[in-house]
Formats: sequence, structure tokens, C-alpha cells
Amino acid sequence: MKKIFGVIALVILAAGGYFGYKYYQETYVGQSYYAIVPQEVPVKEATVDNSGKEVPDTYSYNYDITWADKEGKIRQWEVEVSGSNPQPLTPGSYVTAEISQKRIVLGPNNIEENKIPPKALAALKK
Repeated sequence: MKKIFGVIALVILAAGGYFGYKYYQETYVGQSYYAIVPQEVPVKEATVDNSGKEVPDTYSYNYDITWADKEGKIRQWEVEVSGSNPQPLTPGSYVTAEISQKRIVLGPNNIEENKIPPKALAALKK
């Protein structure tokens, strides 16, 4: 009987480890993407949380940006620049970010055009 409980516990532990690893990879492990900031600066508006309530003294610029990876594959992703006095992204500038399957992990950060992989740059300039 102890062996059966031991095997069941081992199976549960292995399944938990697998699904935990999978969740971590999908959520927190990102890939580098590159973008050109749109020329039009979005309207500065009050920041709202996930439940739709306004966050006091916090404002946001919400961008819908086209991103490209080093192979030139395109992906649309929303970017929110927020804070008590947020500064909009510089129109026409180049940015990079680490993006996982579920979220932006790091960035966006400014980058020079000559540091963007050629396939990504070609895809962005189409």
C-alpha cells in the first residue's frame, strides 16, 4: 500500500513540475523583438487596472505596435507606458523588447537601427 501512495505522489510531483515549467516558459521566458514606434502619439489617459477601476494619480500611453523577431516574423502587441508622469515613446524611434507568449517581459528600450537584425528591419520597413 505504501508503494502505491509513493507512486501516486511521484506522478503528482512530476505532473506539477512539468506544468510549472511549462507555465514559466510561456510567461517569463521571452524572445527579442524589434519595432519602429508609430509616428502618432496616443492620447494620455488615466490608467485602469484589470478590473476596470482607475488607478489614482497614474496615467498611460497605450500603443499598438508591430514587432518583428530576428527572422522577420511579425507580431502585434500592445504596449502601455504608464506612471504618475509618463513620457511617450519617441515617434519613429527603434525599440526592442523581450516578449514571451503571454506578456512583455522586458522593455521597450531604445535601440540603434544598425543593431537590429537585417531580416527584422526589412520586415518592419515593409
